[in-house]
Amino acid sequence: MFEIPNMSLDTARDELGDGFARRIDVDFKHSKCIWCKAGGTKTKKKNHSLMDCPTTKPAENDQTSLSNEIFNAGKEDAAIAYIHQKQLSVYPRDDNATTFSTGFSRPHVSNYTVPIKIAPAPRSAPSGLSFTPIIPVPSSQTPASSASQGVSSSIPSTSIDQSSSGFVSSSVVPTTGSTPAATAPISVIKNHTLPNMLSDQPHTEVAPQSSAFGLNAVASVASAVPITNLQDAHVVDFGELSRYNRAPGPSAYVNGNSDLVNTGELNGKLEKLKDTALQYPIRQSLRERPKKGEVLTNYFKISVDPQTTFYEYQVLGIPDSESRAGKKRYMDTAIRNVPFLYSNRHVFATDNVNTIVAWVNLHQHIPGARVQSGDLMTDVGSTWALLDIVDRDTTVPLVFQYLRPVDIFGLQQYSNTTHPDPANHDSHPAENALNIIMTKCIASNDTLQLNNHKFYVRNAYFDLKTNEGNAVAPLRALRGYSYRVHSALGNILLNVSPANSAFWRPLLVSQIYQNGSGPFGNSKDHVKRALRGVRVYIDYSRETKDKKCKHPKCNDPNCSTAIPPDKFSARTSSNMDGQHARIKTIRGFGKACSEQTFLWEHKDVYGNIIAGQSVQPTVQEYQQRQYARVLQHPGLPTVNVGTAGRPTWFAPEHLRILPDQIYAKIIPDFVANGLHRNACREPREIRSRIEQEGLRHIPITATGQLKNCHPISLDPRMLQIPFVQLNPATIVYSLTAVTKTVNENNGRWDLKETQFFRGNAESLNWLLITGQGVDEHGESVRALTRNFDQKVRETGVSRASKRVKQVLSLTDDTESTLRMKLENYLREHREDVPDIVVLFLKTKDQHLYSSFKFLTDIVFILQSICVTEDKMRPKNLNWNNDSALGQYMANVAMKANLKMAGINHSVQGVEEQLKNTIVIGADVTHPGSGALQGTPSIAAIVSSLEANGGRFRGNMQLQTAKQEIIPCLGDMLIEGLSEWCQLHQRFPENVLYYRDGVSDTQYDEVITKELSTIKNAFIGVAKQFKKHVPEFKTTAVIVTKRHNTRFFPRQKDDEMRGNGNCKPGLLVESSITSPYYTDFYLQSHNAIKGTARSSHYFVLQNEMGIEISDLEDLTHNLCHTYVRATTGVSYASPAYYADRLAERGRCYLREWFNPSNAKRNAYETHRQQVEADVEAARNRPQRTGNRKKTPAEIQEDKADREQVLQQMRDYIRPVVETRWNTPIHNLAEPGFRPNAKSKYDHLKV
Repeated sequence: MFEIPNMSLDTARDELGDGFARRIDVDFKHSKCIWCKAGGTKTKKKNHSLMDCPTTKPAENDQTSLSNEIFNAGKEDAAIAYIHQKQLSVYPRDDNATTFSTGFSRPHVSNYTVPIKIAPAPRSAPSGLSFTPIIPVPSSQTPASSASQGVSSSIPSTSIDQSSSGFVSSSVVPTTGSTPAATAPISVIKNHTLPNMLSDQPHTEVAPQSSAFGLNAVASVASAVPITNLQDAHVVDFGELSRYNRAPGPSAYVNGNSDLVNTGELNGKLEKLKDTALQYPIRQSLRERPKKGEVLTNYFKISVDPQTTFYEYQVLGIPDSESRAGKKRYMDTAIRNVPFLYSNRHVFATDNVNTIVAWVNLHQHIPGARVQSGDLMTDVGSTWALLDIVDRDTTVPLVFQYLRPVDIFGLQQYSNTTHPDPANHDSHPAENALNIIMTKCIASNDTLQLNNHKFYVRNAYFDLKTNEGNAVAPLRALRGYSYRVHSALGNILLNVSPANSAFWRPLLVSQIYQNGSGPFGNSKDHVKRALRGVRVYIDYSRETKDKKCKHPKCNDPNCSTAIPPDKFSARTSSNMDGQHARIKTIRGFGKACSEQTFLWEHKDVYGNIIAGQSVQPTVQEYQQRQYARVLQHPGLPTVNVGTAGRPTWFAPEHLRILPDQIYAKIIPDFVANGLHRNACREPREIRSRIEQEGLRHIPITATGQLKNCHPISLDPRMLQIPFVQLNPATIVYSLTAVTKTVNENNGRWDLKETQFFRGNAESLNWLLITGQGVDEHGESVRALTRNFDQKVRETGVSRASKRVKQVLSLTDDTESTLRMKLENYLREHREDVPDIVVLFLKTKDQHLYSSFKFLTDIVFILQSICVTEDKMRPKNLNWNNDSALGQYMANVAMKANLKMAGINHSVQGVEEQLKNTIVIGADVTHPGSGALQGTPSIAAIVSSLEANGGRFRGNMQLQTAKQEIIPCLGDMLIEGLSEWCQLHQRFPENVLYYRDGVSDTQYDEVITKELSTIKNAFIGVAKQFKKHVPEFKTTAVIVTKRHNTRFFPRQKDDEMRGNGNCKPGLLVESSITSPYYTDFYLQSHNAIKGTARSSHYFVLQNEMGIEISDLEDLTHNLCHTYVRATTGVSYASPAYYADRLAERGRCYLREWFNPSNAKRNAYETHRQQVEADVEAARNRPQRTGNRKKTPAEIQEDKADREQVLQQMRDYIRPVVETRWNTPIHNLAEPGFRPNAKSKYDHLKV
């Protein structure tokens, strides 16, 4: 018998798979030896092991030194079966029979024949790769002919150059008989298929046919389905780069790729669509006035070869319960072990989840029968059995489906505004396919990719250290870039934008714990919170101390028992040192390693617990006893990588943080400045980074073709597009119509010699509360008092202003102390309640500020202002320099005027634009990663009271966590609409709705679940006033400020002085906007620092019929009506107000959104108890590490998680609602305090 090249006992052990073992284990369930049964022998009972089976025991002339080594050493049955199967598949007998496929006795098996040598393949697959072999297993499919399989026996093996994007040569996948040097790292079975082990019927084989893929496409009665083990995770590389790559310097003023829209042609196309029923309002036209220019934007043109067809496939069967990394393992296993995928991996891209996008037809020559036929003409929907993947004791059959051709032509038609059916066209599938291809083109060794739309440059890093300069920086920032393909007006574009993030360094958990107090906070609780949820790697071998011991979880150091051969299977073999098995997730922390105990069960070789022999060692004792390791830090807390009910404890010095792991929580304040300083750069630097660093990682040829996908070309020049410069807003002050013009050099205006639009107060009395560190008799308090009173009079807030003589001084920053101070003061001065309460702090204190706003807004119904000494202090530190305090105190006066129901300013033309219109703004804020699980979201809306844009009324409501849509919008609007009607003595004719924070996938929900409820408000108010429900028209605009579009001045004359940004008033409505619908980008502000981010506005509904140019002007004007600033803000003020109101709601619930350590620890203790109770109620037996969860267990886990979440919601909700619905203190009730205000008056702006 011939030796298998490069085969050894260790190789056999490594390649032995669970799938083959599973088929051997089937034998245990039958009365006959399965090998005998398949051959039809007369053995009645399985009274012998496989090793002793007379029909499978290697005959003398079949044995090799390797088989002798395995057999004589008493190794496992599966290994013997495997190694002989491997030998016979490589060197088949002349009658195509094998020892294992016949069951005949030895004399009936013909002798081997020396195989004819075949010339070696000219090319071989890349070396240095490790593969698990494919073992074909008969399919249970109905027999199919080769024609029905899409396999033509007449197709010759072709050799087409890879650069033409054609099929690879058949020589790429070597056939049996090629020399070892030319052997591909994939085992292709030739002239042999295993029998159906579960059938008594004889197996028939048909000779294979050659295909254009160079595969052995078998046209057989029962086609073979390959089977292989799920490959392990890639070996983790913990090495860190030590050479930092500096960011490119500012770019020069260079023109981009000019894209001038033919306005006349486009308007003609849009005119033809006027009567077409589309989903959203159609763009009417492009404006030309008041001033046009060109600007650069971070988009790049993409063109696609019209002669190339792109195909989208899906790999079905990958368990949904797998993580993204787990799904990638399945995809990698399939691609590496299915020859037609591996050989053509250069002509397709994958999202590493379940999708493959190819620019050649992959399904035309798939070997094997179809599982299901799709469209008879196009094959769309057809599926083929692809591969069986064995993961421990579970076999997952994968199916290859031809989903659809990628509609690139339709995408181009849509971009050109020429699509025959734009109403029903969905551009997302084609855009997603192109994004997947871009990911393949970007992938390289010097980049890190976490998803299909973002990559990071590995050597573009800097360590995030605190100001104290910690010796060990646990976090490292990387420069990265997001990228997405979009269909835009006239082009298919690639957007590339900077995206900096913080990553964990691959340090030991013990190092983080010992050095993390600086970066993460002042206590070890902060470090634990930062580490919870982080993936770690067990960095030591978990082989037992005695190498002879092979059974699981033995705690006997002297055990020498080996698993009996008849009990061995791949499921009982340990794989605890595999890469995937080493990766865990931190779930919590326990006692010190020297104190934390656990139950160490003594089991026999069959896995049964031996009663009375279990012990409870500490983690420190276990490491010493089992591995003879002495812990270096026994006093550090243990780390739980299991569950709350079934914890698994490790010493922190044995867990290393997995590299390339993004820091998913809120960046700690201690290091945030460093990250933001590096990310916040001026436009020319950002442009340089995109062009010189970001695009450099998308390799293209000299002619612009993507090197990894030649049918797609990319123009590396930034797009240069038209824009319109809107005129600066004219700001109106005082009732005598004093106006201010926005300064074009800085986007601001001043309040010199100016009185507010409206001030209503005759006099203003205010109470001062000083925080810790502020001397109530000091210079800063005297300066605040003097300048506050002066500015209130100068700006027209009130004719007189006087501070209450008594000052309330806080001795600590607790809410209880502040509450007591206010309560005592109000009780003593019930007839002299201050108009405004001013809190004067040394520095910003978010905790005390939140308590202050909760008490003044909700409990005592007082108007309030917070001032900080460090912000107010003049640069020359001279508190008597009133002129230096002027601007700051003017801003304080603006707040004071709002508190007194005044209006600071308006914009010329707004009152006419908003005649008979109520303006609404809405936003939802969600609990972040630092919030307690179960904390609800907060929905906030504001509605205008007057047409000048200066007064809005607000309302907030709790809703389910992470729910973006506001289903009760109409009910929340009733109070604001009622006050509007009382003020105007009529109903509004129009509703202008600005909605913040909604993605494009939720547009339809906004229409059906939000806009539809506005009528409920009209019904409610009509019923209140006993009026008929009037007709009204609604125009809805989605406002998006979190996007990746940036604009860069083309030349120096176009930029703002000082920061290099485009000038405020920049309007873009072509080239990068929707080909059909009404949307635009508007930069209405001057960024304080960094690169300005414009806001994107999308018109969702336009029943008012407002012209797009009028809507753009109105939106620009509203950005200048924000009542707390003397500058334009970045997006429309109604949406801005809603955002700020939602943030105020977070202040009320700060103990849940940003809990203290004490509250978080109490919550975590309760949650862990809930998890343990739910797990105990399930009463599921302990699952060994070598058994994969069943689908039922996965569903149970999901149900358990949902139950825990629901219980935590039920636990938190009553407490949160009690806080949210805190009743007004009796000191604030009208019967006790004559001038008490409505509980909701504090929400007016």
